[in-house]
Amino acid sequence: MRLSRQHDLTTPSVSARPLERIVVGIDFTEVSLAAARWVGRHLARDATLTLVHVIAPPPLPNVARLRSGPVPDPESRLRARIQSMGGALRGLAGVIGAPGTTVEVRVGDAAVQLPAYASMVDADLLVVGGNPVIHAARRPEIATTNRLLRQLARPGLVARSVQSSLSTVLVALTDDGVASVSAAARMVAAPSGARVVALRVADSEPATEGSVSAGPRDAAGNAEHVRMIADAARDLRADLIVIGSQTPATDGDDVARGLARTADCSVLVVPQAAGPVAQRRLDRDGPGMVTGFRAPGHR
Repeated sequence: MRLSRQHDLTTPSVSARPLERIVVGIDFTEVSLAAARWVGRHLARDATLTLVHVIAPPPLPNVARLRSGPVPDPESRLRARIQSMGGALRGLAGVIGAPGTTVEVRVGDAAVQLPAYASMVDADLLVVGGNPVIHAARRPEIATTNRLLRQLARPGLVARSVQSSLSTVLVALTDDGVASVSAAARMVAAPSGARVVALRVADSEPATEGSVSAGPRDAAGNAEHVRMIADAARDLRADLIVIGSQTPATDGDDVARGLARTADCSVLVVPQAAGPVAQRRLDRDGPGMVTGFRAPGHR
């Protein structure tokens, strides 16, 4: 394995497509709130921003309790919680202050609902907050973010260490969707005028821009690529790594998911292709109750 020589990817003759719609997953943790504020300040200047919170479906009634007391009304409780969380999201939207901000509350598994909603509204970007690496889950295969990345049909950004605008974006050009990865990098870098640096990662022989890998690498090969790209990002002091993801998702971590889990900076994962997964039903994993709001005072 080797790294190619780094080079600037931006050229005067190539204009970036502007961000038009951004979806941000909000679970009201500090990292998700920080990510939402950062997106509103630095990425969503001319884009429609939607804050989405996902509520877990209510548990099934306990049979023993049903015999000993009044029958609970889970639907009423759920509706009340949806209304409460919608109000909290509207308050957050007012703090962020981005024009055109809307809010959405959904019911189900966040790892499924967020990517599915981003696909349904044809979002340019789905953003979720990323915990510091030292706090990463001990079992990443069951972590919500890791499962979410397996469902992506739109570019997904794991926002980590977001204090200022982007200054340097590192594009890791493996053999997974080179054109779409480069386009996504330019699109995200444009609002801040960030420098975009391309880095080719090859297994052995030099790869061409149009090459496609013959198959997924083994776990050791993926881990080595993750280490090399993360080291390059630290050397460049990059704020964001952009990389393509293997599609369909393979068992274990591919390079993109490994970086999203272990890199010190933010990581933008670009699916190789948006196939039928984008058309999946949003209520597959739960009762499917949804409600949308537009933040007061916004367009």
